Amino acid sequence: MSNLEYLDLPKIPDYLLVDIYQTIRNTSAADRHSNKEGTDAEKSAAWNSIKASDKLKQFVATLFEDDHDVHIFVLSADLPMHKDNTRDAAYNYVLETGNALTNFHNDDGNVIESHSITTFQWHKLDVSTYHSVSIPNGPRVVVSVSIHWD
Repeated sequence: MSNLEYLDLPKIPDYLLVDIYQTIRNTSAADRHSNKEGTDAEKSAAWNSIKASDKLKQFVATLFEDDHDVHIFVLSADLPMHKDNTRDAAYNYVLETGNALTNFHNDDGNVIESHSITTFQWHKLDVSTYHSVSIPNGPRVVVSVSIHWD
């Protein structure tokens, strides 16, 4: 069973791609979330989470009916093996790959799956499984949707 599933959802329109990069450019370093109490990935200086604009949130709301959050992740270097602690699944849309590989690991830390994820296509990742991201040529830019837990 794969920990990656591509989804048949509409692409993010070009005008919102411009909006995403404007949001990144206009967000100060101090406002780029880094949660020292979070997962190992969130503790990494390479991990930046930027709040999505209202325009992007409105578009994403047409795709996901459940209560959700939308962020833009800008990843400048490798993220260590971790499990997400706020969600079981990540719904992502990669804008820039950074030539990254998303790796899934068993409990012993051995890689059991490795994926070079396609740009401009929505996909679902099982982030309750140990995973890491190897990013040799950052940045990696991703729109990430988190469905709220009940």
